[in-house]
Amino acid sequence: MSLIVLKPGLFTTVQDAGRIGYREWGVPTGGAFDQGSAGIANAIVGNDPDQAVLELTLLGGEYSAKSPLALGIAGAPMEARIESSDGAVRDLEIPSSVTLQAGDRLILGWAGEGARTYLAVRGGWRTPIRMGSRSSEDRLQSGDILPAETGTIRSRRLARPDGRFPTAEPFRVLDGPDAAIRGAWIDPSYRVGSRSDRMGLRLEGEPIAVESSVNRLSAPVAPGAVQVAGGRLIVLGVAGGTMGGYPHIAQVISADLDRLGQLRPGDLLRFRRTTLDEARAEARALRIARRNLLLRIATAARDD
Repeated sequence: MSLIVLKPGLFTTVQDAGRIGYREWGVPTGGAFDQGSAGIANAIVGNDPDQAVLELTLLGGEYSAKSPLALGIAGAPMEARIESSDGAVRDLEIPSSVTLQAGDRLILGWAGEGARTYLAVRGGWRTPIRMGSRSSEDRLQSGDILPAETGTIRSRRLARPDGRFPTAEPFRVLDGPDAAIRGAWIDPSYRVGSRSDRMGLRLEGEPIAVESSVNRLSAPVAPGAVQVAGGRLIVLGVAGGTMGGYPHIAQVISADLDRLGQLRPGDLLRFRRTTLDEARAEARALRIARRNLLLRIATAARDD
């Protein structure tokens, strides 16, 4: 009752809702970089949204089932197909649900747009729990075995959520504690650099001049913090540190954090200032819309 990793893809990890309650000890929350897509993958197989999923980055990899598995896949649209032991090939569309029979191979190629795709199994991947979470920053390796419950599910294809493309709209930000250079950085476009990862997105663009004392004290930071290091912007990701010493000029609002997780190297993005009232209203609206969407999807899946 498990999935075998034949080829792990570019950067594949196990993630869930994250490691809650340990930031004061310097432990990042982590978890899925795009919680919305991870929640949809889980809902497709009738799971609660915080069950462990595989987070596949840019290139998915190849996997083989040791027993029938009920899978859900959502997020960035990757090339996807199933090769059965009898030689039959089935193409998959994302998001969708599918049963992977014993001996079948799931082959996931490159993402056409976006960066991260999520693979859920009914009941969640049963990897070890550490500090209340299965999330891990360790990449999967060829030969790894992922325990799971056996199961089957009807094949369904969902309509892709509206507004998926991560750079379609500016990322809304609040002023950070070091927002002294108000007009100098927010107007230009920036390009996501090749050294970006779950810890942070390194942005390329015109250098930004900002004064910073050598005696500057580190201060708490969270995912979405926009910092200046060596004249370049860094936007912290879900695996970023809990304290930072670089100037903290802005904070991406929580309603836009999932889109950060879908940015890929080479993408262009812009920022737009917003108000705290708007940020709170957008966060509230997103929570309600997401809860209702996941409930509808999961209810249909549980009827199988």
